[in-house]
Amino acid sequence: MRIGKVSELYHISVDNLYYYIKYGLLVPPRPKGQYVFDQATLKDLEWILELKELEFSLREIHIILSLKRVSGLADPQDVEELKAIYTGKRDFCLREIQQKQKIIGHLEEKIKELDRHPASAALKTGVPLSMLSLLCCPVCKGSLSLTDVEMDQRFLYHGALGCSCGYEAVIDKGILMTPNKNTNLQDTPDVTRELYKDLPPQLITMFQRSYNWMLERMEQVDLHHKVIAETYINAWFFMHNHLEYLPGDSRYIVIDKYPETLLMYKHLIEKQRPDLDILYLADSSTTFPLKSECIDLHLDFFAVNEHNFYHPSFLYQKLRPYLSPQADVIGTYFYFEHAPKSMKLLLSMYPECSCQNFQNSYFHEELRKNGFQLLSEEDCGFTTDSGNNLGFGFHVKGEKMHLLPYHGKRCR
Repeated sequence: MRIGKVSELYHISVDNLYYYIKYGLLVPPRPKGQYVFDQATLKDLEWILELKELEFSLREIHIILSLKRVSGLADPQDVEELKAIYTGKRDFCLREIQQKQKIIGHLEEKIKELDRHPASAALKTGVPLSMLSLLCCPVCKGSLSLTDVEMDQRFLYHGALGCSCGYEAVIDKGILMTPNKNTNLQDTPDVTRELYKDLPPQLITMFQRSYNWMLERMEQVDLHHKVIAETYINAWFFMHNHLEYLPGDSRYIVIDKYPETLLMYKHLIEKQRPDLDILYLADSSTTFPLKSECIDLHLDFFAVNEHNFYHPSFLYQKLRPYLSPQADVIGTYFYFEHAPKSMKLLLSMYPECSCQNFQNSYFHEELRKNGFQLLSEEDCGFTTDSGNNLGFGFHVKGEKMHLLPYHGKRCR
C-alpha cells in the first residue's frame, strides 16, 4: 500500500507518516525508492496509533516497538519489561486522577462558597449633595438653581439645573447631563467593555507597569480631602480598576461624553464602593459646569490621547482652568516611535485627529507651554503588536507604541 492510501485509510497526515519513518517508529520497505506499507508495517502503525490513544510519548512508543523488534516478545524478560511500562503508565494515570479529584474537590468548594455568598444589593447613588458647592454655570459662572428634585439626605437622583443666563442641565438616573451631547460618529459607548478584551500579554504587562507607577506616585500625593477627576473614561477608566486605593473622604468627578458608559460604570461602582462621593458628568465638551480651580488631582490613562482624536488642542490646556494652582496630574501617555503607517491609518480612521497625537515631543512641549512642571516619568517599554483589540485598530503591527507614565504639577 502506498503512503497516500495509508494516510487516507488511517486518517493520518502524510507528513506525520514521514515523521514516524524518520523517527524510526515505522520501517516500511522501499523498493524502487518509494515506501510501500506491507502487512508488518501496517501492524506497527496500528499499534503506534493505539499507544498514542493511551497517551504514550513517541519516545515510549519507540521503546515498546524496539522490544517487539528485538525478540518478537518471545523473551519473558521483554514481556515483563513491557508489562512494567504498561504498569508505570497506569500508575501515572491513577496519580493524575487523584490529583484531578483533589482539584475538582477544591473547585466544588469554591463554587459552593460563591453560592453561599449572594451578590450584595447595590446601593443606589446619585449626584452627591457634597458636590453642589463645586457646580456653577459654565457660561456666566453664576449659581445654578435646582427644580423638580428627587433626592434623599445624601444624593440627588433627578432634577433640573438652570441659570438666569439661560443655561440648563438635568440630573437623570443620578448622572449630571449637560446640553453638550456627543455628535461624533467615529466612536461608540463601550458598555460591554470590549476595549478590555483581546489585549496581548505583552501589552497587558505594560498596562500593569504603568498602573503600578501611577499608584506609587499617588501614594506620594496626599489623596485625602481632595477633589480627584478623570476624563474620557469610555476608552480606559483608571479609577474603576483601582477603587481600593481611593480614600472615602475625598470627592470624585468622572466625566465622559457617553451617558451610557457612565451609567454602566456607576452601576458597577455602586456594588463595589458605594461609600465614595462621585459626580458622574456627561459632557462631550471641555466646558464643564464646574467652578474654577476646584480639582486637586487629574488622573489620565489615555485621556490626553483620546482628546486629540477629536480636538487639535492639548487636554490640559482645556482642563487648566478647573485645576487648582498646585494641582497634580498623574497619567500615562501613549506615543509612537517612527510609526508612519500607524499615524496614516489613525488619521484616516479619525478625520478630526490631531497629527500631533501619539508624539512624545508634542506631549512634553505642551505640558511645559501650558504651565505644568514634569516632576517624573518612566518609559514602560513598547509593543509592536496590539493584537485584535478594538481600541488600537489603528496600530500597525511591527511599529512601536510606547507607554509613558508621568507625574506633573501645575506651576503657574
